[in-house]
Amino acid sequence: MRVAMVCLGNICRSPMAAAVASAMVAECGLAGTVTVESFGTAGYHRGEAADRRADAALRRRGWPAGGHRARQITAHDVMTADLVLCADRANLAAVRRLAPDHGDKVRLLRSFDPQVGVGDDEVPDPWGGDDAAFDEALALIETACRGLIGELAALQS
Repeated sequence: MRVAMVCLGNICRSPMAAAVASAMVAECGLAGTVTVESFGTAGYHRGEAADRRADAALRRRGWPAGGHRARQITAHDVMTADLVLCADRANLAAVRRLAPDHGDKVRLLRSFDPQVGVGDDEVPDPWGGDDAAFDEALALIETACRGLIGELAALQS
């Protein structure tokens, strides 16, 4: 199974989500079955490393960090993924426009968060914020990824 994490520039939220989900996939023994990647809907950071604050937030909470290079999602990426998880509604809409026939596999990442409330289903973009904004985004990502991995593990058993 191929899971794609998506945010705007692919330097903050989606690389953090991919790092967390990949580590959780390995921890629960699904590494040979599930692959996690990340993309941005915009290409202006293509080839860049993750934002240093994103990597720092991951390290503070014990997740792997570093080695990321930003990529822009294509229609082919959407078509070949089994699940495309977007950080917010704007990116969800952009991905659905990119591959309209594959919209059924495109969801918000926080749709896997069992505690998500109505109107509170996005991971806010921490880019303009401080370390606390990155920590807050990462906490939301972790909860959603736990829900995602729980569902993926149930599908594999």
